[in-house]
Amino acid sequence: MKYLFPLLLVLFSCNTSKDNILVRNTGETQGSYYHIKYISKGGVDYQIQIDSILSVIDSSLSIYQDYSLISKLNKGEEVKTDIFFNSVYKAAERVYNETNGSFDCSIYPLVEYWGFYTYPLKDTIIIDSLEIRKILSNIGFGKIRLVNDSLFLPKGMRLDFNSLAQGYTVDVIASFLEQKGVGNYLIEIGGELLAKGTNVQGDVWTIGVDKPTNNIDVSQRFLFVLELENKALATSGNYRKFYEKDGVKYSHTIDPISGFPAQNKLLSVTVIHDNCMLADAYATAFMVMGVKRTKEFILNNNQLEVYLVYTGKNGAWKEFISPSMYRRIIN
Repeated sequence: MKYLFPLLLVLFSCNTSKDNILVRNTGETQGSYYHIKYISKGGVDYQIQIDSILSVIDSSLSIYQDYSLISKLNKGEEVKTDIFFNSVYKAAERVYNETNGSFDCSIYPLVEYWGFYTYPLKDTIIIDSLEIRKILSNIGFGKIRLVNDSLFLPKGMRLDFNSLAQGYTVDVIASFLEQKGVGNYLIEIGGELLAKGTNVQGDVWTIGVDKPTNNIDVSQRFLFVLELENKALATSGNYRKFYEKDGVKYSHTIDPISGFPAQNKLLSVTVIHDNCMLADAYATAFMVMGVKRTKEFILNNNQLEVYLVYTGKNGAWKEFISPSMYRRIIN
């Protein structure tokens, strides 16, 4: 699953006009950064309100804050859930069911075992199959129940919504801007983003996604550049955060079925969907599912667009681009 080290996306914008001013808000949130651009009549700036929204969401969904709602629930405290928690829970449940468990937000103990919550990563890790099997007895989103504002979480189980919280936050901020009458914006949090309307010149927002490699050539950094109109985009990859032991790379994307890091040929997945939270979740799920299963899933879901990068038999990069995604690419 994807944790706090998203791929870099570069957001392109245009000059402002006299009446409609392009406002830029940037800052830190959820272990990453946010970059928000919106066309505001008269240049009204909503950063204070946006920072307040980010703080409230953190208080609900952050596993890194002891005072958060999810942290209290994970410690067994009897507290009522809120609208933020419930919204993310329902989306997590949906994708869990649709992917037959490949996406599972009860995976917290496994990710902790593999050490992917520590930064920098540990130099070494002891892999104990018996211990992993024991941890797996406390994994399985289907064992959890949410009834109204009460969560029934079996003892020993813990939830982690990192794999879709950033996408959800993008959606919440978009809703806030819409309520303020802002209809042209580009919101990016930790690499997950949503574009609506156009820039001040009336052009569709343009997005560049980096190649899935640690060695980025600035002059040739982009895997692709596309126009994103009234859609959300999320990217997940395995190439920046991993362990290497005895010549084997163990990625931070954990397979909740085996308990081990996912072993497949996928290097990165980019997903386009109407909803950023779901795009975020599907991107993580597809990294677990691999190329073949993802292709089969996409064929049965026309709401999703994907760009897959994976290694072939000789180690060379190969790509799969869904037709609707391909039509968006301009470079």
